[in-house]
Amino acid sequence: MKKWSLWAVCVSLIFYMSLGSSLGAEKDYMLLDEETYMEMESVGSPNISPDGKQIIFTRGWVDKMNDRRASNLWITDSKGERIRELTHGNWRDSFPVWSPNGDKIAFLSDRNSTTQIHVMWLDTREVAQLTHMERSPGSLRWSPDGKMLAFTMFFEDTSSILPVKLPKKPKGANWAKSAIIIDRLSWRRDGRGPVPKGYSHIFVMDAELGGTPKQLTSGDYSHNDPQWSLDGKKIYFSAIRKPDAEYLNGD
Repeated sequence: MKKWSLWAVCVSLIFYMSLGSSLGAEKDYMLLDEETYMEMESVGSPNISPDGKQIIFTRGWVDKMNDRRASNLWITDSKGERIRELTHGNWRDSFPVWSPNGDKIAFLSDRNSTTQIHVMWLDTREVAQLTHMERSPGSLRWSPDGKMLAFTMFFEDTSSILPVKLPKKPKGANWAKSAIIIDRLSWRRDGRGPVPKGYSHIFVMDAELGGTPKQLTSGDYSHNDPQWSLDGKKIYFSAIRKPDAEYLNGD
């Protein structure tokens, strides 16, 4: 029943957003063109509260002035009858997740130039930034007791496969860019272009104060989708911890 309600709410939101855009248009467009694309909005990342009474989601739009997509957090009841805005700003708030008791949400936001983990107390709408990291986190997961947050972080592999050592670059020198060497199966994605080579690792940190995260995994492997055990003592994840993992899909 929850899955059906969530689907119905998402479909309703998309319908009403599309209806609102079409009412103000002077001409009906049968095809998507550049102008209508810039006016399109979207909903995503729906997440049902622990008590099943509310759904939090993202509402996105195109920031024309800065040539980027932006999104804020919205919340509605499970019937989709009372929709409210939770965050507001010309930035990207994304991937909200409820705390186990439903009084807080953790989410990602680039409101301070870099994507960091934030927490909002729903009763006061206060927001705290928990991390100040150089790399962008992802896959947020609350521990069952609500005291810890697990997440993943990507580390780019900058090692070279060629035994070539160039002389040290003088400070301020305008040298040619390094050659791009492709030595793997999956190196590019449609809509994204070249994908940086690297590995994702799992971290945990205090969900109340934040601070320096603790790294749990290591090695030249990617670790994804962390999930807490019910007692909060273990974390399960998916990974192929073998050489040439991209050739072992489904292992």
